[in-house]
Amino acid sequence: MCPKCFLALLRLYELSNLSLYELMTLTRTNTLRLIRFIGIGLIVTLIVVYAIWRSLNYARGPEIDVFDPSNGSSMSSSTVAIHGRALRVNNLFLNGNAVSVDQQGNFSETVIVFPGMNVLTLTGQDQFGRNTRKELEIVGMVNLPMAHSLIPPVTSTSTQQ
Repeated sequence: MCPKCFLALLRLYELSNLSLYELMTLTRTNTLRLIRFIGIGLIVTLIVVYAIWRSLNYARGPEIDVFDPSNGSSMSSSTVAIHGRALRVNNLFLNGNAVSVDQQGNFSETVIVFPGMNVLTLTGQDQFGRNTRKELEIVGMVNLPMAHSLIPPVTSTSTQQ
């Protein structure tokens, strides 16, 4: 007899007022008791495993994934849309400004891209106060018009009296 079976029979022996000989003989009543005992043990095990599996997401902490644009990409336009997903995040910020997140954790935000290196910082916080941070570097290739070309030229008009 295997050790686990023996322990199960011993447990049944403790729970009931039957003698060990009566437990060893598998009558219909003893078989039903053994099946019930194994069934309850299996259900308890499944509940514990499910609870552990569900709590692992909370143990991992917040996570931020940026889908578009990729880190280090070059932009030729003056704006860029940041798309991504924030998992297990209650508060999400982009360069200190709050970003709205839908039920699935998706977010989208449009930012201005200046010429040269632009560093965008996404910061997320979960319900337990744990923080995560993701930095995204974008190179702006757009040439902004110079200030003097935006001001219309002043023409002098003289009035003679």
